[in-house]
Amino acid sequence: MSRFVEDVSRTVSPGERVLDAGAGEAPYRLLFRGARYVGLDDGRGDPRWDYTGLNVSGDLLAMPLASASFDHVICTETLEHLSDPQGFLVEVARVLRPGGHLHLSAPLSFKEHQQPHDYFRYTRYGLALLLERAGFEAVSVEPEGGYFRYLGDKIQPAHRYLFAKDRALVWKIVFLILQPFSMLLFTVLLPALCAALDPLDSKRVHTTGFLVTARRPERV
Repeated sequence: MSRFVEDVSRTVSPGERVLDAGAGEAPYRLLFRGARYVGLDDGRGDPRWDYTGLNVSGDLLAMPLASASFDHVICTETLEHLSDPQGFLVEVARVLRPGGHLHLSAPLSFKEHQQPHDYFRYTRYGLALLLERAGFEAVSVEPEGGYFRYLGDKIQPAHRYLFAKDRALVWKIVFLILQPFSMLLFTVLLPALCAALDPLDSKRVHTTGFLVTARRPERV
């Protein structure tokens, strides 16, 4: 995900205003050092996170921000946690200046997380529909990898399930010798192989999620 945001940061001119909507601990702040960065979150994500570095604490469905006040909005892996994604995108369009850009990532296949605030998964067509209904144009929805990257993502947890901490002691003793091999195989070797094979899939119908860019029209 950081590569996507790094690419976005190269399109931002010095002095432009950037809103990180659903910023969490604001890990991307330093990528926008030349811009005027604002991190916004409602603080309902991971309870272990430190939200004290946010610029604004508030509801993403009713952002306490002036209309047409940002040149860019970034939103990474947040849309699935919003009970009203359409309303959120309308809010994003409101705070963007005419001609401003939204840069968004959203999952298609990912485990439940940050429960109970995990509501939706998205296809490329669903994302395009939501964005168009919110008034965006020049919508680009690109898959984040193909089948083999998808497979690599799904195979990594296998080691954790095979060697769960709550296994019976007998299981732990019998398979103790296999644990390092399992960790190497499922968390390093197989994911690396899948990443190398991913260019073989040109259709990209199996994917972990999507990377989106869209523009608020110059005239509404």
